[in-house]
Amino acid sequence: ARYAELPPRWRRQLAELPAPVPRNRPDRFRYAGDLLELYRLLLRLPAIEPVGPPPGAAADRLHRPPAADEPRMLTRIRALLAKAEATGFPEEAEALTAKAQELMARHSIDEALLAARTHSRETPGACRIGVEPPYESARAILLDAVASANRCRAVWNDDLGFTTVVGFEPDLEAVELLFTSLLVQGTAAMTRAEAGQRAGGRKRTKTFRQAFWMGYAQRLGRRLADGAERATA
Repeated sequence: ARYAELPPRWRRQLAELPAPVPRNRPDRFRYAGDLLELYRLLLRLPAIEPVGPPPGAAADRLHRPPAADEPRMLTRIRALLAKAEATGFPEEAEALTAKAQELMARHSIDEALLAARTHSRETPGACRIGVEPPYESARAILLDAVASANRCRAVWNDDLGFTTVVGFEPDLEAVELLFTSLLVQGTAAMTRAEAGQRAGGRKRTKTFRQAFWMGYAQRLGRRLADGAERATA
């Protein structure tokens, strides 16, 4: 609240936070203990390079003129991904996701053309996306495939549990949106595959789940890349 300007990503994340829960004010000793524990935690955290513009940056770095059809396009993309998450048929889910990828690619091309016409000074940015265990290596590969299909580059930091994705803002938004949806779809598809394993008398195993996520990442990566190439052509 101290800053006149906030980067759009910060504003979106603040808007998504739940309302604060009213709490009784702690006594002085508990408050002091909690504060010391917080300082202890902060001192142990590793130093990482900041990404994205900081609060208070110049306004021309924080805003970009949206393409004329941006709201309608993003609504269609979200609707396709919602259908993909809701369907019980893996083939249909993948087809809907591939269609969403094609729309994302078209949207990105529209943004690039708009930037060229308006001589935009927008430069590539970066964001960090959490890659949580279990099966984090397969999920990092999936995120890398999503980033590549959307003209971004991803660097996974296994020790810190996140991937840094670098690209232009419309593409970063697409990567976040698509990766989040694919985690939901992949989990549902894995659950159905496990049910088939159990019906065949096999037990659920960590090895099966790891292999499933690796195969899922490779298969979806190819489909996303094909969709992006078709839209670009």
